[in-house]
Amino acid sequence: QRLEPDVILMDIDMPRLDGIEATRRISALGLGGGVLILTRYDHEEYLEPVMSVGAMGFIRKSRGPEDLVRAVDLVAAGRTTMPRVASQLYMRRRREFDAQPESPLAALNDQEREILRLTARGYTASQIAGKMSLAQRTIENYRARLKEKLGLHDRSDWVDLALKSGLLLGE
Repeated sequence: QRLEPDVILMDIDMPRLDGIEATRRISALGLGGGVLILTRYDHEEYLEPVMSVGAMGFIRKSRGPEDLVRAVDLVAAGRTTMPRVASQLYMRRRREFDAQPESPLAALNDQEREILRLTARGYTASQIAGKMSLAQRTIENYRARLKEKLGLHDRSDWVDLALKSGLLLGE
């Protein structure tokens, strides 16, 4: 917290506190640095938990040093990174979402979409306010309306909707 890192490398398998829970706690502090999860897994079931706690992505431990450096650079630039299988999951979810008769995001304006995206990424209301040059209270009001309008209950709902709609795609 004192060091304010740009990127935090987090192992998903740790003895006392797993990387997902540790990332959730780090995200709750609102430090602004991105968390990159290191894992030996690339299974799609890890995508949602990793993203729902505020990680900017994950990379397999078996990848080479140049891939790790590239992933760290992407996260430091505020973008997401993930293994190919996770990207394929993104694309499949996007196609399924697009096939729905009416997208839940169709009625959202650009600001609401951006607030949804940043909230799903783990940004606090204060951080979003700073990024969008709006008052924190305005962001809190937007979030309350989005929760009501889209039926969002907890952080995983925000992430799930953002993933399915492709709002996090290509970050």
